[in-house]
Formats: sequence, structure tokens, C-alpha cells
Amino acid sequence: MLLCLPLTSCTACPQKCRCEDLQFYCDTQGFLAPPDGVDRGAMGLSLRHNSINELNPDQFFGFTQLTWLHLDHNQILNVHEDAFQGLYKLKDLNLSSNRITKLPNTTFIHLINLQILDLSFNQMTALEPELFHGLRKLQILHLRSNFLRTTPVRAFWDCRSLEYLGLSNNRLRSLARNGFAGLIKLRELHLEHNHLTKINLAHFPRLVALQFLYLQWNKINNLTCTMEWEWTTLEKLDLTGNEIRTLTPEVFETLPNLKFLLLDNNKLSSLDSQTTSMWKSLNTIGLSNNLWECTKKICNLASWLSRFKGRWEHSILCQSPEYTQGEEILDAVHGFQLCQNISAPVVLTSTTMEATLPQQFTSSFFGNMQTPTQDFYPEDFGSFTIVTTTTTTTQTPQTTMATVTVDGEDVTEDYGMMDNTLLTQRVIIGTMALLFSFFLIVFVVYISRRCCPPTLRRIRHCSAIQNRRQMRTQQRQPMGDLASQVPYNEYEPAHDEGVHDLIIPHAFFTQAAVSLWCRRTETIVAPVRIRALDIQHGVEDNKLSSCQRSGYESPGDGVWIHLALRDASITVVAQGCQVLLKCLALLSTI
Repeated sequence: MLLCLPLTSCTACPQKCRCEDLQFYCDTQGFLAPPDGVDRGAMGLSLRHNSINELNPDQFFGFTQLTWLHLDHNQILNVHEDAFQGLYKLKDLNLSSNRITKLPNTTFIHLINLQILDLSFNQMTALEPELFHGLRKLQILHLRSNFLRTTPVRAFWDCRSLEYLGLSNNRLRSLARNGFAGLIKLRELHLEHNHLTKINLAHFPRLVALQFLYLQWNKINNLTCTMEWEWTTLEKLDLTGNEIRTLTPEVFETLPNLKFLLLDNNKLSSLDSQTTSMWKSLNTIGLSNNLWECTKKICNLASWLSRFKGRWEHSILCQSPEYTQGEEILDAVHGFQLCQNISAPVVLTSTTMEATLPQQFTSSFFGNMQTPTQDFYPEDFGSFTIVTTTTTTTQTPQTTMATVTVDGEDVTEDYGMMDNTLLTQRVIIGTMALLFSFFLIVFVVYISRRCCPPTLRRIRHCSAIQNRRQMRTQQRQPMGDLASQVPYNEYEPAHDEGVHDLIIPHAFFTQAAVSLWCRRTETIVAPVRIRALDIQHGVEDNKLSSCQRSGYESPGDGVWIHLALRDASITVVAQGCQVLLKCLALLSTI
């Protein structure tokens, strides 16, 4: 009899499965149901990427120790309400990427310890009101990429421990007032990529712990708050890719601790000062790809941006009027002089105002430009308290002066002086850049000389060799021209053949070397060299007779003489040995 004391040593692993310490992995094997032979004491079971199409009652009965069950990427269409009965220790259940269209009310009622539930990428169109009843330990719930059109009232009432709720990529058109009631620990809510058109912050009063709210890429055109309360925990609000045209201060008055606000890809054209005054706690803002109108209406936003100490990831560009398209808001405001004293807005204290802008002005960024006549109106100043102001404008061909009377004092802005200041700054910056480049080059040369002397010596040596080669080439050129002028004459010997001396004047060449070849019918034979010629000596050892001793005495035999004079060479072809000696004598007299 075989006795197995350790339980794990007696556990059998089903065929086509992989087993590791009571954890069974039976993935991608085409199973239609859980395979036989899986130990009832298993702690984990993975049946991913199989062909299971239905979960029957008591399908997992007896798996009382199971803590995680993965059934994703199957063909599950129907789930019986008692399919998970007995799985009291189950903490992680994955049913994603199936074909589930509906789940009974009591499907998860026995999973009292469930912490993670993934129902994403299915085909559910609605949720039963008590589907998640009893899941008081549930922390993460994925419902993204279904066909949900609404959420039932109090659907998550019993999920007191839920921290993450994902409802993105559905077809939600509206949110019930108490749709998220009971989620007192929810920290992150995903509602992006739905069909929501209106958002009322009064629908979220029970989300007292929520920190991140994602509403991007919906069709929201109305953002309101119809009740007075403060949502102090919310830190990030993402409204990217909607159709928002206006923002009201009541919305942000409810969010005093908001740090991240993303409003990119909307239809905003301007913001009033009451709204931007509520953005005191922001450290990140997103306002790109909106319909910003860069006229006087943009002054409130430009003033806030100039004081904003946080960051924005994308450029905020003007969309209208035409002459400002593509310009960043702050550049357009300063370049086209749309607003006065943006960095520190002047607080006006009058009730009436008369002001006009010149039709033509000088811009330090864009040169001379012609713009339509622009008038100031009291409503264009938003948060400014206006009482009495008179603005006079003096314009000259070179400078533009603007004088504003505020509280009895004249404030004058000289735009020509601003241009001169900007030019001076550019000159100083350019000079500093040149000096920096010069000192950098000097530093590199100094380091090279200290650290790489062999390399520098090789460079100097190669440079000297190159110079010497150039000088030799220049010296050889006139000598070659001189040699090319030597006449060639037919010469018939008038004296007996014999030994002749070849004398080269020392004044012309100090040393020379003569090479003699005798040839017959284009074939070179009997090479003979005549060496050591100078002013005192003739042909050494009488080598000219070598051709005759070689047996080539016929007048028709050709003799080639190669005279090497330093770097130049002269080749003379003559008929017979007497012609040879005559040519050598002629060369010696040149």
C-alpha cells in the first residue's frame, strides 16, 4: 500500500495541463468544460483561450479552496445563476472577452470574498439591479467595452470597498442621480468613450473619496452643478474630446482642490475671469485644440496664463481671426497688442470708458501689420471693475505711445522703447553665444594638446610630408618642360665604333644614372646599367660595348637609352650605337 503524507505529492496533473503547487493552467487546449482530474483542492484554475460556451449549475462544485479562476477568451454565452456556488474563497474572477449578454441577479451572490471581477469585452446591454449585491469586499470592477446604455439606481450599493470602476467604451447616454450611491471608497471612475451629453456634478455627491474622474471623448456640451456642495477629494478631471463651449464658475467652485484639468479638443472660444479665478489649485491645464478667438475677449485667459505657475503639455493656439491663426495665445496677445499690461492687469475703477485702438500698430514680433479698427467695450474686461477711464493714443511712424489715466495717474506705454529693449537683449544674447563658442573651441584645443600629443605629432608630420610633395611637384614641372625641348635628329655615325665617354657637366647635374637596354624586334634583352657619372669621370667600365658583345651589331637593331636625372627621366630612341652616343653628348650640353 502506498501512503502519501504530503498532499501535493499525490496531486495528479490532467493531460494537456501544466500544474504548479495546486495551480492548474489548462490554457489554449480547446476544452469545452473544465477537464477531469483537476484536484478539488486546487487553489487556482486557468481555462483561458478555450472553447467553453456555457457555465452550468454547480460547474465548479467542490472547489472550496479555489482563490482565482480565469475563464476569459472563451465562447461563453450563458452563465447559470448557480454556476459559482460553493466558491466561498474565490478572490479573482475573470470572465472578460466572451459573449455574455446577460447575467442573473444572483450570479455572484455566493462570492462573498471576491475582490476582483472582470466582465469587460462582452455583449451586455443592461445590468440587473442586484447583480453585485453581497460583494462587500469587491475592490476592482471592470465593465468596459460592453453595450451598456444606463446603470441601474443603487446598482453598486453593496460594493462598499470598491476603489476602481471601469465603465468606459460603452453606450451610456445619461447617469442616474443615485447610480453611484454606496461607493464610499471609490477612488477612480472611468466613463470615457461613451455617449454622455450632459454632466451634472450633483449626481456624484456620495463619491466622497473619488480622486480621478475620466469623462474624455464623450459628447458633453453641458457641464453644470445644480446643488451647493464641495467635492474636496477630486484632484483630476479629464474632459478631453467633448463639445463644451462654455464653462460656468459654479462647476469649479465645487472643486476647490482640483489639480489636473484637461479641456483639450473642445469648442471653447473664451473664458470669463470668474471661471479662471476658481483655478487657484491647478498645477496642470490642457486647453489645446479649441476655438480660441484671439481678440479682446482672450485677455482674461491670457492674463491667467501669464500668471499660471503650472504646466500645459500642448500649445494653446489661436483659431480666429484669420491673421492670428496658428499663433500661441500669449505670443498673439503681445505681438498684436491685443491687451494692455497682461503680466499685471490694471484694475480700473470707473463705470464708463472711452478707448480706441489705432488701426495700424508696430509689432515687435511680426513687423508692421494692418488690422481692422478695434474698440474697447466694458464687457471685454471681465473681472475689471470699471469706473472712469480715458485712453488717448499717440502714433508716429516709428513709435506707438499709449497713455491711460487710472485713478488720476497717467500710465504711459512706449512700444518703440520696448522694441529697442528687445533688440538690445538679442544683441547681448548673440554676443554671449559667440564668446561661449570661442572659449569652447579654445578649451577643446587645449585638452587635445594635453591629452593627445602623439596624434598632433602625426598630424604635423603628415602635413610636412604633403608640403614636401607639393614642392617636388612644382620643381619637376619646369624640368620636364626643359627635357621636352630636346631635339631629335637622325644621325649617321662618321667615325669608327668604339668606346665613347659620356660626360655630363657638373654644373647642370651632380650625379646621374644611365640605364641601357638593347632590343631586337620589340623584345628587351641584355639590360646594362651605367653608373656614377660626374664631371671628372666618363662611362665607368666601358659598358657601352655590352650591346656589341651581346651579338646585336646590325644597324637595324634598336637601342633604348633611359637617362634618370634626379626625379626626371628622359628616354631617347636611336638607330645604332653611334646615334646613341650622339644623343647622350647632345643631352650633356643642355
